[in-house]
Amino acid sequence: MSFLTRAAVATTSRSTRVVQKRFDSHAAHHGPEAPPTHEDFTSKGFKYTLITVVGLLAWSRVDEHLTNQGEEKHPFTRYIEYYMRSEEESNRLSEQHIALAEKVAEEVKLSAGATLPPKIQLRYPDLLNSASGKCIQIGTPHVSTDTINPKFH
Repeated sequence: MSFLTRAAVATTSRSTRVVQKRFDSHAAHHGPEAPPTHEDFTSKGFKYTLITVVGLLAWSRVDEHLTNQGEEKHPFTRYIEYYMRSEEESNRLSEQHIALAEKVAEEVKLSAGATLPPKIQLRYPDLLNSASGKCIQIGTPHVSTDTINPKFH
């Protein structure tokens, strides 16, 4: 069996396992003489659309009734204003934020103007590793070894 026939068999066997959902009108049309299919307005999409339209019409009537009662503001507007910050609080927070931003800008200016110390090139940098930690020359008799206690691990 050649590669192409095996590939064709594999694709046909895969396509039989996949169930494709189609509308009745698309699945039934095999040619120009196909009989008409039965379609009505009982699908979920139509039901949801109808419920949405009826709900929006009912809400518009309730909304119209609420705003004609002589209230100054719509109930949604009052609800939003209840949970909003006051203008004074917003101004105070803005001023506090501006003060903090100015402080950060000053710190950035200070650190941006800083320069690194100059590098000093040493002729023999390995001498720093062999030098004494207390700046005493190696081999000088000024160090007494009488007080040294050797410790062995």
